[in-house]
Amino acid sequence: MANRLSSLGASLRWLRGQRPGRRSDSLPSHFDPERYLDLNADVAMAVEAGLVASAEEHYRVFGRREGRPIQVPSATAELGGGIAGQWTYRYPYRAWPELPAIAFAAPRPGPEDDAIARRLIAAWQSGAGRAPVQADNEGMWAARTQGFPDFHRALQGGDAGALAGLLNNLFQSHLAHGIAMGRTMATLARHAPTPFAASWCDRLLRLSEAVGLAPIRSPEQGDYAAALPGPLAHHVAPARLEAELGFPLAFPEVGAPFGVRYGANILPEHALTHAYAAWRVGQLGRFGRVVEIGGGFGGLAWFLRHPDRHYTILDLPFTNVLQGWFLLKAGLNVSLAGEPDAAIRVWPWWEIERNERYDLAINQDSLPEMPPETAAMYIARIRAIAPLFYSINQEAAAPNTDAFRQAVVADLVARDGGYRRLGRHLFWMRDGYVEEIYARR
Repeated sequence: MANRLSSLGASLRWLRGQRPGRRSDSLPSHFDPERYLDLNADVAMAVEAGLVASAEEHYRVFGRREGRPIQVPSATAELGGGIAGQWTYRYPYRAWPELPAIAFAAPRPGPEDDAIARRLIAAWQSGAGRAPVQADNEGMWAARTQGFPDFHRALQGGDAGALAGLLNNLFQSHLAHGIAMGRTMATLARHAPTPFAASWCDRLLRLSEAVGLAPIRSPEQGDYAAALPGPLAHHVAPARLEAELGFPLAFPEVGAPFGVRYGANILPEHALTHAYAAWRVGQLGRFGRVVEIGGGFGGLAWFLRHPDRHYTILDLPFTNVLQGWFLLKAGLNVSLAGEPDAAIRVWPWWEIERNERYDLAINQDSLPEMPPETAAMYIARIRAIAPLFYSINQEAAAPNTDAFRQAVVADLVARDGGYRRLGRHLFWMRDGYVEEIYARR
């Protein structure tokens, strides 16, 4: 669900800015500091990191002038409910019949938690301070390393219980901000579920269109803006969709996800995008060794799991912890940094310098947010370690920090000079994104 609060770039611009030397504003009588932190993830991160004293201080000095929300908005009758932009939706539908309910999974502690948390702590501590350059201190990455003191204290102090407690609520906490779901989105979805349900249905319809099970409407033919007649199941048959994808859409209830009930479990909206990418990889070929640069919370690795496939995630040590938790709690065979290799390896990003070879490299929604020299390094290394590169990224070239703008993958590839582009298409699942296939020259 796209909105202005999800921009980590905007977060960093004010986090690093100068405090104004003017008198701060007073607080509204109905100001609730906890709700303010619920609705403004970047502010919560800054307060936790000690960069701003409190929610109250932020609102007085910055928030009122920035137009920050202090209350959950009431959904309106317009498309998106006044919460999600109209561009969120594939078609300009004014209403969806029989919208499904948004469901929220509860944290599910288990007997395996302590062992998993201890492995994550050991892997994180083995890599602490080993990064060859401090790429995680620049750009949008920096927000991951500057905030979350409870999370970092648990890792540094070896507190497995505290770490497991935080990760069991991963998707409804600010730890997931900018990756998937998160506390702000959960707050909005609880109080204004209609736009979230419509967005979930829209993603499911996009996926069905992409695989050829639903027709594409034409604005030149018929009523392009009309609501779908009948329930969603008439347009998106789950059994046919899963048969076309070649794998089930089941999602593990790890980390308290929220979304729509799909079969026995909750299926988050983000899972539909990962399922599409997994389907596309299957169309490209049979790849025995795959590396994903980034990896989010591990959603694509979950859908691409296969007995005959070795899958490696390379990412920030912070995000490795989230990925390791999700995939291990889901019951997959995973190895972390410093452990013997397993079918899925979750490693810190600098391991890309290893003398490893893969059949396919993947990057989703992260290369543009990296510092330019880091993104260029990845493009060069991807070319060295894999003959094919699959990219799903946006090309807005928006300001990243005050120092540089976001990169464009096509520009990075052109400057590298070692690739030829095999395909370029608009991304089915998310407007404003493009998917490309590159081959090594």
